[in-house]
Amino acid sequence: QCAMHPPLTLENHPLCRDVVIALKVCHRENPWARSFGVCNEQKWQLDACLKKQKLFKFRENNKKALAEKERLRQRVEKYGHSTVNGKFVG
Repeated sequence: QCAMHPPLTLENHPLCRDVVIALKVCHRENPWARSFGVCNEQKWQLDACLKKQKLFKFRENNKKALAEKERLRQRVEKYGHSTVNGKFVG
């Protein structure tokens, strides 16, 4: 599977910082040879790292969502309804 990776800014990929730098260095040092697979190993490492980062972000966001859901459930239990921005909902 040969897919393009997202823009490689270090701020957007803190968990993959070293791998991003390694791929950028390889591309800089091999501007023509990279078309023939010279940087494939770094690309594969980046793909694996981005997959791990995506899973990590998913888990973190899921924890936040579950905590928010629990907070809202407790609010409904306490007040008998939920409110959004001070307005009654359901």
